[in-house]
Amino acid sequence: MEEMMGSFGGYISQYGYGALFALFFLGILGMPLPEETLLVFSGFLVSTGKLEYWPTLLVCFFGSILAMTAAYWIGRTLGFSFIERYGKRLGLGYTVYKKTEDWFNRVGKWALPVGYFIPGVRQFTAYFAGITRLPFPTFMLYTYFGGLFWSLLFVTLGWQLGERWDDVFDLVSRNLAIFFLAVLAVIAVWSYVRHKKNAVRKPKREESQ
Repeated sequence: MEEMMGSFGGYISQYGYGALFALFFLGILGMPLPEETLLVFSGFLVSTGKLEYWPTLLVCFFGSILAMTAAYWIGRTLGFSFIERYGKRLGLGYTVYKKTEDWFNRVGKWALPVGYFIPGVRQFTAYFAGITRLPFPTFMLYTYFGGLFWSLLFVTLGWQLGERWDDVFDLVSRNLAIFFLAVLAVIAVWSYVRHKKNAVRKPKREESQ
């Protein structure tokens, strides 16, 4: 951890906010970078006076949401076209995709803000939102709000913890990941039960007519 942060710290110290923006942008797009650790470490640099709080928060926030937006349009323009053109040849795979598309538009949008807190998930949610053609205004609402809360929480955590950031961060991030995984599971189960109830009620309404 110290060696990794020493490397990133030197990079940020040399190139400033531009380096911080690039790290978050590339990390969200899929490069294997520890974004949450970088957020808290950036907050720690604020506590030492090497960075300013508001510029740091805004750079981290905009770096993450611009990367998510780019991933969304990559998925929407390239991924969707590929699946629509060649997916029907896959048979069952295409059917599963269409069902997943329906699920994502109903409840999967919650994976966008929740996924920020689950390492390995946030890198894929935006691509999948684009592939399933989630309406862009809906994508913006869920993604940008989640990105703001995520950036604000971890930058502030690093700023307030100061020298203790490394001791507390692993515990906090691990528990948050478990908590938000549970939240996402509850939302998925609730949506499934609701969808099944609606599917049962619909034929009954049609029979009564």
